[in-house]
Amino acid sequence: MTPAARGRCARQVIPMSSGHCISIPRVHNAAPEAKPSEAFRVELSARLQAGAHLVLYGPRGTGKSTLLGTLSARYRSIGVPCAIQPYTSGLPNIVAALSKAYPGTDIEGLGKRAARVRLRLAADHAPGVLLLDHATLMTTAMLGFLRRLRGGIAGALLVVDVDSERERDRMRGWHAGALSVRMPLIPNAQLRHLLLSVCQAYELPDVEPGMVRHIIGLARGRVGWIAECARRLQMLEYWRDDRLHLAALCADTEIALRESRRGPRMLRRPRTT
Repeated sequence: MTPAARGRCARQVIPMSSGHCISIPRVHNAAPEAKPSEAFRVELSARLQAGAHLVLYGPRGTGKSTLLGTLSARYRSIGVPCAIQPYTSGLPNIVAALSKAYPGTDIEGLGKRAARVRLRLAADHAPGVLLLDHATLMTTAMLGFLRRLRGGIAGALLVVDVDSERERDRMRGWHAGALSVRMPLIPNAQLRHLLLSVCQAYELPDVEPGMVRHIIGLARGRVGWIAECARRLQMLEYWRDDRLHLAALCADTEIALRESRRGPRMLRRPRTT
């Protein structure tokens, strides 16, 4: 390990309930953040502020939720009302996001319909943006409410996990007047640099080049997959005599990524009467 790498590995001492202490590395800027290009974020932000309703889709672990956090911070910095809804599976989730975007709107004691009308009026007065993460269900009521918001709310971004060609084809057949935008994947070279930086910062045993290639191949451009894999690389259970148990590491990484997003994933076509 280089002296520069060691300089990033200051130790953090954590007291335990037993009275003992453990010491772990505290990493400062050890692994550069892999993220979509600034041009992609700017274009997406501009479309939303122009009043577009977009569906952002891609596999789990591609950084869609992280991107929402970046967009939210950008809107807050310029005074645009904005809120993130962590999970979106019904009209109450959209209304909850709207109430977070306009916290000064008094809807206490109002019925559901009256509360929605008051929140829509608030959006008419000060256009904002809704960021609806992990959209798993899209009903007729949800679609109708989003369409009625178009006169006031600047834009809405629905995030959908799409892990297979079949799911992608199903999503493309869903019609909600929204443009589908694919989340860009991270180049392999950047993912490799991210993984090796973590190994270096935590003074882990060397990972063989063939194993690195295998890990990067399984990541398929998903920075979240690499982040979960890097977290597990620090666990002793995956190392025996400085030898990495690659199969167990990769299998557990994939399982952890999938289990973190339980429930139905695809947007369903609304029923027609």
